[in-house]
Amino acid sequence: MLRIDFSTKGKRVGELESNVEQLAFFDKLPEDAQRSLLEGAIEETKDMDSYFGGMLRSWSRGDVRGIARTFDQDLSSSPELQKALIKERNANWSRWIEQRMDKPGAVMIAVGAGHLAGKDSVLELLQQGGYKVRRLQ
Repeated sequence: MLRIDFSTKGKRVGELESNVEQLAFFDKLPEDAQRSLLEGAIEETKDMDSYFGGMLRSWSRGDVRGIARTFDQDLSSSPELQKALIKERNANWSRWIEQRMDKPGAVMIAVGAGHLAGKDSVLELLQQGGYKVRRLQ
């Protein structure tokens, strides 16, 4: 939605990672972890509305711990998946953000809520890098 909205308003739109890069994270996973991810995605389609509804409610209340609990619960059974989908991507994104902060001009960055909560989140990594991070309502 943001991509379409910004594009129609003539705003420059970029990405933190390409679709090819996203798929490469999955490709690096062991075959059993890939299979588990696909099976989980198929099973979870029934509960997606309540899952994302809960995430949205947590985020709108500023309940970062609630988001982290939900995300950690989903990925706790697969450390490989957690590393590939969250830790490595968050580390890459926080490095990109730090480099971008050294350049002039404003930039808006949008990522999924699960990347902004908990241990190894983008926000935590930026704070560790000395940035003051605060949630805006």
